[in-house]
Amino acid sequence: MNRQAGSRKMSFNDRIYVAADRICPPVVNQMVFDGAGELDLPRWRKAVEVASAANPGSRLVLKGHLGWTRWVDSGVTPRVREDDASSWDGRGSEGAPSSLFDSLPCRESPSCEVVLIRGPVPRVAFRTHHSVMDARGTLTWAEDIFRVLRNEPVIGSTWDMNDVELIKTFQTKMRTPFPTEHIPPGGKPEGDERGVVWRKRAIKGNMKLILPRCARLSAEEAWRHAEGIVRFGIAVDMRRRMPGLRSTSSLAFAFYIEVKPDSTPEMIADDIAAQVESGAEGMLSRGDQLIVHIPIALLARAGDRIIRERNKTGIYSLSGILTNVGRVDLGKFSGGGFNARAFWAVPPNNEYYPFLMVLTGYEGGFELILSMPRNQASGGRIDDVLDRIARGMEQYRKEGR
Repeated sequence: MNRQAGSRKMSFNDRIYVAADRICPPVVNQMVFDGAGELDLPRWRKAVEVASAANPGSRLVLKGHLGWTRWVDSGVTPRVREDDASSWDGRGSEGAPSSLFDSLPCRESPSCEVVLIRGPVPRVAFRTHHSVMDARGTLTWAEDIFRVLRNEPVIGSTWDMNDVELIKTFQTKMRTPFPTEHIPPGGKPEGDERGVVWRKRAIKGNMKLILPRCARLSAEEAWRHAEGIVRFGIAVDMRRRMPGLRSTSSLAFAFYIEVKPDSTPEMIADDIAAQVESGAEGMLSRGDQLIVHIPIALLARAGDRIIRERNKTGIYSLSGILTNVGRVDLGKFSGGGFNARAFWAVPPNNEYYPFLMVLTGYEGGFELILSMPRNQASGGRIDDVLDRIARGMEQYRKEGR
C-alpha cells in the first residue's frame, strides 16, 4: 500500500478537505457532549496527554507537497483550552463560543483539540480537522480520554491507513456519473453573503428508519420551492469493511440516493441497504486520484469558483449531505467529575453543498443538526426548514411508523 513507517499518505479526499478549509473554515469535526458536573482543566490536560499517546492520530501534522504529502506524528499533545458560553443557549451558531469557529492548522499543531465550555450547561467539544479524523475517529480518541478520566486503561488505535487504501481492500468498481442538476432543500440562494450557519433540535424518544425518514422530509423541503431532482450523499463509516479495525483516520466515504416524489422511507431504507451490501461507498470516480497532484491553493480557487457559479444558478451537484453518526453510550463519555447528558455534532463548514444534516443519538433521544450556507439560510429559512423536519420526525415517532 506504499506506506512509510510513522506516516500516512495524504489521500485525494484529505486534500479536498484542506482546500475546503481555505474557502470556508473551519472544516472541522466537532463532537459535543452536554453534561453536568465539573470540568477540571489540569485533570483534562493530563488525560488528553495519556490518551493521545495511545491514539497518535490525534497528533498529526502535514509534511511534504503534492503527491509526496504525508501525515506524520508530531509527538505534540493536542491542546486543551477553556471557553465561555454563559450567554449561549446551545441551539445554534449565533452566540456560540468563539472556539467553535476557529480553524485547526494542518502543518502545525494542533490539528486536534479539546475545548471545555463553561456555562449554565457544562460542555466538552472534541475538535478534529476533517482531513485528520472523521466522526468515528474523533469519538475513538474521546473514548480513551474519558477512560483516563475514569482511571481505566486506554485501548489505543492505529492511524496509518487512509481511506483509499481501505477502499482497495473491498471495492474495485468505479462510480457511474449522474447528472449534477439538483435542487436544494432551502430553495434558491438569496444575496451573495458567504459563510455558514447551523441550528440544532433535540427530539425525545427513539424511532426506526431515522435516516430514511430524514431524507424523505428533507426532499419535501426542496419540492416546496421547485420541481426537480433531489439526491443526497450518505456518509458511511468504512471501518466495518475491516473487522477489528480501530483507527482514528478519516475513513468515511459516501454513496448517493435519489429521493423521488413517490419514495417512502421504507423504499429509501431498501435503497440504502442495497448500496451498503454492494459496497457502493467505496466506488471512486474517474480522475479522483489525480487530485493528489494538484496544488491545494489551486483546488481552493477552483472550488470557490464552482461555489460562486452555483450560487448564481441555484442548481447543485447534490441536494445535500446526510450523516448519521449513530447512537452513543453516554456512560463512555463521562468521567473526571463530568457526566454526559446529551451528544451532538457541529457539521464541518461547507459551502460546496447547500444542505448538510447530521443526526446523533443517545439513550432517550436524538439530535438534528442542520448546516446551510448563509445565502441559503437567510430570512429565517434555516429555522423554518429544520422546524418542519423536526415536526415531521416527531410525527413519525408519535405514529410509531
